[in-house]
Amino acid sequence: MIKNLAHKLQQTLSSRFQQSRISHWRPLKALVLFLQSWWHILTICIIAFICLYYPLGGYLVHNIDTNTNYEIKQSHPEQSATIEMASFLINREVNDKLWTANLPFFYPSYFLDNMPSFQLGVIKAVGNVTSALSQKLSPSITNPEDPELLHQAAKLLRYPGTVWMFSPDNKLLPAPSSTAQYRKARHDLIAYNELLLNKKVVFYRSATDLSYFLTQISRSLGASEARLSAHIREHNTDWFDTKADNVFYYNQGKAYGFYLLLKAMGHDYQQIIVDSGQYENWTKLLNALQSASELSPSVVRNAELNSIFSANHLNYLGFYIIKAQNLISQITTALTTPHNKDKN
Repeated sequence: MIKNLAHKLQQTLSSRFQQSRISHWRPLKALVLFLQSWWHILTICIIAFICLYYPLGGYLVHNIDTNTNYEIKQSHPEQSATIEMASFLINREVNDKLWTANLPFFYPSYFLDNMPSFQLGVIKAVGNVTSALSQKLSPSITNPEDPELLHQAAKLLRYPGTVWMFSPDNKLLPAPSSTAQYRKARHDLIAYNELLLNKKVVFYRSATDLSYFLTQISRSLGASEARLSAHIREHNTDWFDTKADNVFYYNQGKAYGFYLLLKAMGHDYQQIIVDSGQYENWTKLLNALQSASELSPSVVRNAELNSIFSANHLNYLGFYIIKAQNLISQITTALTTPHNKDKN
């Protein structure tokens, strides 16, 4: 009888052990069968690609550089520090970093919006200043048949920044990329500075020219302030304002570009600024644009202006832009007085 009980106990334990082994290996067997199906593997790869490629790749590409400590580089007194800074900014955004505004969907930066907006703003500032310079500085006299370098650079910088390979009007027609056009513009700027170095073009510095440059910059800043104000007025009561960051970073990019270009322009026209008694205002102007450039919110908010719970970063940026405009107005008024108007 004891032997029979022991035998039954052994059979029971053996049966339960086998069931335990089967239940233990069942998930692994199911996993092997799942992986044997090629479309299951493809599904896993696609999901992994979407979940890792775009977020991780976008994070690595994202680089909004608002460093305001760049030194003015001018290899020769006859050259223009402003043109040197313009070519530097183009090189930094187009060559040193990835130009993200025109990249198609298969690039990891496709879903970025703040960096492309900032880069477009920087190039807009460079284009505005280059266009103003082309209206006042001397053209090339080495070969009259060649297009004037500054006019050509200004035209290239007006090219849309979102063109990758196809025309924005007709996606079936190939077109030069934005980066190719901006690189050509940079080449023209460098070539013009070389003409200044070789004294084939003369850089005449006058209060009238400086006043004109500042007026054009003020107009562009005015357009930025108007866009910021319009967006605040129309969307500050929205629950989710998904465009506020785009508007903020585009106009901050312009303010940052103008800051560095005006910093260089102050080097070119230093004596005129000092003689007109506007050195203090010029410093305040640079400080206002520097403050606008250094705004760095973790999340851009466009809250109601009387809100006590949230900020309105577009309004902060607009404040510094208006301050810069007012200072430009004071400087240009002083520059255009009879005493300074034609001072070289």
